[in-house]
Amino acid sequence: MNDSMTAVSLSDFLGRIGLPQAARDRVVEIDRILADELVGDEPDADGCADLVLEAAGLIADLDPTGFDWKDWDDDDHPGDVDGFDFHSLDWGAE
Repeated sequence: MNDSMTAVSLSDFLGRIGLPQAARDRVVEIDRILADELVGDEPDADGCADLVLEAAGLIADLDPTGFDWKDWDDDDHPGDVDGFDFHSLDWGAE
């Protein structure tokens, strides 16, 4: 593991990649909400998906320097997931 990317917490990691404090706080709050929701017997899948997309949007708006967008579309546009090849991922077994 690369020691330079080791973070004590999610908030520390988000700060390290340059996410502004307000966005960092919201992503940490989303993480807490998801954790609480997913321990329940019947998590709200749509609500959880909305939260994940919100967190992803906050981080994607940052456009971190050095992030490898090679598996995205030909224009390397981070906001367009249509060009991402989901079939190339190793999803593992259930």
